[in-house]
Amino acid sequence: MVDRQIHRKHAWLRAGLSLLVGAVIASAMAWADLGWFAVLPLSVMLWIICVSLHRTGAVPVIVYHSISPDAGWLPWSQNTSVRPEVFERHMTVLARKGWTVLSREAFQAARARGLRLPAKSVMVHFDDGYLDNWVVAVPILRKFGAPATIFVSSDFIDPSQSLRPTIDDTPTDWRGYMNAAELRVLDADPLIEIACHGADHARVPVSSGIAETLSEVNWRHHAPLSWNNTEDKSRWFEASEPAEPFGSLVRENDSALTTPAWTEEGVETKTAFEARVRASLIRARHRLKDVLGRDVDFLCWPYDRVTNASAMIAREVGFETLTGGRGENREGEDPCLLSRTHINDFAAGPAPLWAEELVFRAKLGVAAGHYWWMPVTALARRRRAKYLPIPKGPGA
Repeated sequence: MVDRQIHRKHAWLRAGLSLLVGAVIASAMAWADLGWFAVLPLSVMLWIICVSLHRTGAVPVIVYHSISPDAGWLPWSQNTSVRPEVFERHMTVLARKGWTVLSREAFQAARARGLRLPAKSVMVHFDDGYLDNWVVAVPILRKFGAPATIFVSSDFIDPSQSLRPTIDDTPTDWRGYMNAAELRVLDADPLIEIACHGADHARVPVSSGIAETLSEVNWRHHAPLSWNNTEDKSRWFEASEPAEPFGSLVRENDSALTTPAWTEEGVETKTAFEARVRASLIRARHRLKDVLGRDVDFLCWPYDRVTNASAMIAREVGFETLTGGRGENREGEDPCLLSRTHINDFAAGPAPLWAEELVFRAKLGVAAGHYWWMPVTALARRRRAKYLPIPKGPGA
């Protein structure tokens, strides 16, 4: 699978070269006083540009996390939470512009049978299993008849037993994670698939390098480093202080499922690493089977980080479909390795809803192979970085 960024870079290089060559030839023909014939090479080059920047057949997989009017309880909400009105605007764009929202099953069935998908096909994912998905995201999905997959980290399932109010009632709290009863109700809905996001979503130190020191400002952002040792992970955000004292060194770290852990005694051996990953994935899969009453064979990697070794282990323990691809979900690519596009709020910094819609359409367009949208997404990223710099730390 060729990385999509390379595809897109080459497309723009071809377009730029075509424009340059067309302009040079047209100028030479005009200088030679060949009249309207000078327009022909430029027209040909413009046609080549259009072809270069439009590759049909890609299927975007757009990814959300929290859908909430105020997700301040999440240290990384600035990059992972979307306001309900913005999310509904996104779903309106899909409906109004004729996009077909596919389930994972429909996508893979079409690929397996060699069927051509609708020209505007898209899939929708939610990572982490937040309570606000139950409260507001699913009611909006149902309003539009849009299927989606929600990925749950098994250790974060809330221990409460009863269904909590949704936006159709009067939600009393938007914080935290869904419980088993809510997950079962959603999994029984033909529109919703509950899938696996690993067990503990943890991170581990990977070297002796120092990222920063723990402080009152950043300690919540580094919570994933302590999730391995947190008993009730579903309420981790209620802690009043970090597990380690302020001033402790924060080592360079990465996803616990993809990198051998470092300790002062040395780096985890290959055998120990593989055994740890295998045990974690088996535990997550068994826990979700207990909750849902069925096998779960779809795994989304925490932080969208994956290695070949980890992917091999995941398939060995029963996961058939994985995220972490770097392609565009085209024919010829593995339909069981999905490539995704992250969607965030304030996509161009503080801006009105029409701007959120424009940037969403641009991201969707680029992911679908319409590369002429790339200047819009590039400008939006620059403006967002200027007004909403992302804090240091692992994110979600």
